[in-house]
Amino acid sequence: MKVKRYLVHDMNEAMIKIKSELGMDAVILNTRKIKKGGLFKFFSKPLLEVVAAIDEQPISTTKQVPIAARTEHSEVPPVIREAPAPNKSELEMSELKDMVAALIKKVESIENKTEPATETETPSDRYIEVLKELEIQAPIAKKIIEIVQRQINLSEKNHDTVMNAIKVIAREYLGDIKTIDTDMPGKPSVYMFLGPTGVGKTTTLAKIAARLALVDNKQVGLITADTYRIAAVEQLKTYSEILGIPLEVIYEADELDTAVKHFKDKDYILIDTAGRSHKSKELKSDYDELVHYLDDVNIFLVLSMTTSYKDLKSIIDSYQFLEQYRLLFTKLDEANSFGNILNTRVLTGQPLSYFTIGQSVPDDIEVADKERIIQYIFETES
Repeated sequence: MKVKRYLVHDMNEAMIKIKSELGMDAVILNTRKIKKGGLFKFFSKPLLEVVAAIDEQPISTTKQVPIAARTEHSEVPPVIREAPAPNKSELEMSELKDMVAALIKKVESIENKTEPATETETPSDRYIEVLKELEIQAPIAKKIIEIVQRQINLSEKNHDTVMNAIKVIAREYLGDIKTIDTDMPGKPSVYMFLGPTGVGKTTTLAKIAARLALVDNKQVGLITADTYRIAAVEQLKTYSEILGIPLEVIYEADELDTAVKHFKDKDYILIDTAGRSHKSKELKSDYDELVHYLDDVNIFLVLSMTTSYKDLKSIIDSYQFLEQYRLLFTKLDEANSFGNILNTRVLTGQPLSYFTIGQSVPDDIEVADKERIIQYIFETES
C-alpha cells in the first residue's frame, strides 16, 4: 500500500496530482481544510489536505486481445479493462483510514513545535511541578530539585525518599529562626512592629508582650504610634490593663523620645505603628521620623499568610529601605497553603520569627519552628 498526502488549493488540483502520481486506481481516503495559521503557518490562504492511497500490487482483471486477432476495422482497443472487482471490504477500508489518520496525527505533532511533548517530561520536571503545586516559586523549586538530584535518583519508585530529601533541603533554606532576643547586652531592648494595614500588628504585639510578662517574667512597656485608628489605641489599652503592662500613646514622632525614657527601667519596649498601604509615599518618612529618636531598634515586619506572593513581593519591595528585620506571619489559621513562608524567606534573606494562628491573646502565637513549617508546607502533598 502506497499512501501520499497532498496540500492543494482545490480538489481539481488534487485530482490532477493524484492521477499523475498514483494512477487511476488511487483511492481518496481523507480530505480536510487547513485554515490560515494551521499546520503550515507560512501559507496565507486556506489549503485542502487530501490523503490518497493505491495498492502497489492490485488484482488485475485486464484482458488483452492478441495482436494477431486485431483487424483494421476492429472496434476493440488493444487493451480492454473490465470493471474492477471490489478492492477491499468496508472493514479493511475503515482500518486503513484509521492507520492513515494516525500517521497524519504523528506528522502534525512533529511539525507543530508548540505542542507539549509530554513523552520527554523528566522526573525532575514532575517534582518541580509538585513543589509549584505547593505554591513554592519555580526558581526555588528548580534549585531544590537540582540539589536533590545530585544526591539520589529521582524516580516514582522511591517517591517517599525523594520527598524526604526535598523536605531536608527546604528545611535548610529556612535558615535560622530569630525571635525576641534573650541575651540582651543592655536594656531596654526596643522592638518596632511594621507592616500593612489589616495584618494584625496590634494583636500580635499584645501576644508577644503577654508572653514576655507572664511566661518569662520580664518587665515590658508598650508604646503606640497608631493614633490614626481610635480602635487600635483602645484595643491596646484594653490589653495593657488586662496584662498589667504600662502603655504610652504618642501623637507626634518627637514624643517617642520621652516615652522611651519613661520606660528606661524596662527589659523590653514594644512599639506599635500605624498600618499604612505599602504603596504610600509616606512609608519611609514615617519610619525615619520614629527611628530618629531611637538609639537602636529591632524590626518585626508583620505579613499575613493569606496574602498572595505577588502582593507579598510588592510589600517587601516597599520596605527595602530596611536593612535588617524579622519576618512575622499572621493568620496561618486562615490560609490554605504555606509555600510563601519559604518563598519570602528566600526572597528577603531575613530570618523568620513568629506565627500567629488565631485571635486569642496570649495563646495563639508560636515560634516559627522549622519542623513545623515543613509540616505546614507539605501537609497537602499526596
